[in-house]
Amino acid sequence: WIITTTHEPQTNEAKRAAELNELLGPKNFEDDPETCRQPPKTDLIIDLHTTTTNMGTTLIIAQGDPLTAQMAAYVKRKCPPECRVSILMHTHKNQKERPHLSSIAPHCFSIEAGPVAQGVIRQDIVDQTQQALDRALEFIDRLNKEPEKLQQELLEGESRLPCWVSAASQRPGEISSKIAWPSDPEHVNFPQWMVHSSVQDKDFELIHEGDPLFVDLDNNVIPYNGSHGSPIRLMFINEGGYYYASSGTGISVANLRYFDVETGTLLPEEETGSAK
Repeated sequence: WIITTTHEPQTNEAKRAAELNELLGPKNFEDDPETCRQPPKTDLIIDLHTTTTNMGTTLIIAQGDPLTAQMAAYVKRKCPPECRVSILMHTHKNQKERPHLSSIAPHCFSIEAGPVAQGVIRQDIVDQTQQALDRALEFIDRLNKEPEKLQQELLEGESRLPCWVSAASQRPGEISSKIAWPSDPEHVNFPQWMVHSSVQDKDFELIHEGDPLFVDLDNNVIPYNGSHGSPIRLMFINEGGYYYASSGTGISVANLRYFDVETGTLLPEEETGSAK
């Protein structure tokens, strides 16, 4: 979704990205001289995803966008507890650097629900996604019809909310930090280690140096070695999409932060603490 002008042969994904950019965009119109002549066809894109991980309903937004920050706050407050709504804020510097489908629009919002196996439809996960989507569309409808009342309602609640932020990458080419497992030398998409059962389904919980993390195929336990600090929190644990070397194999490392609901900006770590 980072649009380029290369004339090299394109993959099917790159071709589809260009088609969607034509349909919904163009992307980068604000800071790209070649596209700024034409405004985008969409102001906001809501992208729906599933995950194989036990992360519940995750709302993914960009840092510094008041509209989607307030939408996320609204959805989180309005959804029932069984939806397990959390907010993940990515910190790409600008729209141009965001690689997701929803980044074609100036305002991008993703709903990712799980756990559900790839290629499988689960009613409970569909229902969670539908509830989050309904509340998001309700927010947009109210924003168009009664913006003052909506804004007052939002500001009457908590002025800051917790969110998750991916730790900075330690490997070249990745946009977020992961603890990698070794892959089979003949099959790069097949891990040589399994996620330890004590970690499985424990997204967002603390793990300390020395705690079990992986198990090899001979049932030997591989503990967390403290490579990203201790304690830390993990997310996207055993994510099916991260079995692929092209996506960056491993488990994501998360930092717990807070953001200002009115502005959508991350608050300084010294004001809110880190993942302790």
